[in-house]
Amino acid sequence: MHLVAVVASFRRKGNSELLAKLALQEALKNGASGEVVYLKDFSISECTGCMKCVFKGVKCPLEDDVYRFFAKVKSADGLFLTAPTYVLSPPGLLKMVVDRYLLMREYFEEIYSRPAVSIGTGGLPNWGQFQLPMMNIFLLSMGFRIVDSFIAYGAGPGESLLNNKTISRLKSSLRNILKFQNKSFQSQISKHCPVCFSTLFERIEGKRYRCPICLIEAEEREDGFYFSEDNLNNHRWTKEKVKDHFENWILKTEVIFRKKLREIHKRKTELDAHRVV
Repeated sequence: MHLVAVVASFRRKGNSELLAKLALQEALKNGASGEVVYLKDFSISECTGCMKCVFKGVKCPLEDDVYRFFAKVKSADGLFLTAPTYVLSPPGLLKMVVDRYLLMREYFEEIYSRPAVSIGTGGLPNWGQFQLPMMNIFLLSMGFRIVDSFIAYGAGPGESLLNNKTISRLKSSLRNILKFQNKSFQSQISKHCPVCFSTLFERIEGKRYRCPICLIEAEEREDGFYFSEDNLNNHRWTKEKVKDHFENWILKTEVIFRKKLREIHKRKTELDAHRVV
């Protein structure tokens, strides 16, 4: 197995980098190969929404390293993602990668169901509610199956290495990757979404809730949320759902747009007439 540890941090020798290196060290001890990849070493441009990659089927016209980064991700049989918590969420560079979602489709099916772990690093509990959801949107968008996801606490660089619970869970997560067998989700009661590990839920009605990341419905119970097997195995990020989203929404938006083009031009002309800058 080849493990790729992606560090989504700009800080040199910070907690995110150190935990990634520890994961790689443990992987090598267990006979795997691997490498640490630093997201900051790749030039990632902001998506302009031109849609050429979809409607014209051409390579993204932005001259950056996004394809080189995706190739590194694709080379992973298992992936470790680490990122610091800034203001409730990870650094913006990771979101810029997620915004290139339309390019991920060509990698999605090949990567699909490979195991991944995400570890956010932070100083205080209750200051990272969007950390893991944002990190895991990237993993799910690329097709990975998340086998563990948690936040390692320690404010100063290296403090996370002193937390025995963090080290123990990291090693356990690595074993989950190395021994991973792709199986269907089973019905379960959990305090987080079993697919994306988010603890954020939308209330639908009464005791019915759903994960906003995966669109999985769940029923509130005394000790958590009940997720049925059927719902868990039909979440937003399955092959079938992703294919349907591309073919029956994204690709069809061009035809819908062209039908409305005359009315759009009319409204634009009205705006220009009022000199709205």
